[in-house]
Amino acid sequence: MSDNPSRILFGQLFEANREKVYRLAFKLTSDRQRAEEITQQCFIKLWENMHKVQEGQDVFPLLFVFTKHIVIDETRRLYRERQSLSQLSSGQISSENKDEESLLRKEFKQQVHKLIEQMPEQRRNIYLLSRDKGKSYKEIADQLSLSPATVRNHLNLALQYIRREMMAHYDM
Repeated sequence: MSDNPSRILFGQLFEANREKVYRLAFKLTSDRQRAEEITQQCFIKLWENMHKVQEGQDVFPLLFVFTKHIVIDETRRLYRERQSLSQLSSGQISSENKDEESLLRKEFKQQVHKLIEQMPEQRRNIYLLSRDKGKSYKEIADQLSLSPATVRNHLNLALQYIRREMMAHYDM
């Protein structure tokens, strides 16, 4: 199967365009991790559409469109997620059944708690000190003998992890 012409062509296209797609995704998102994920999604989409590609064809215009659409779709999804989380946390959900709302909140908190427990110990401690105890970066840094930048990085990674996993869990 390794000598499959489509597979060989895809490998060549991947090598020739991976960096360009990544740079485009990074330019649109300003987030290295999101850019990497978008690049992967873009090439999955290319693989699904290999029947449209001919050898010698410049596929970057197609990859550009794929990347742009993936970024737009992801941005919309993130916006809806933030809106839903905001409504959930502020109690604006228009539910006729308060028990259902309470159940949703409980499930949400349990899911977040599970995710927090799965984090590396230092990241978990930093997250809990920040979110549960309300400590500043500097206070956490002093308490754990770390730099404030390290605390900020760990907290950002924790929040990205929770956001990504909650989006996957709730299919947002």
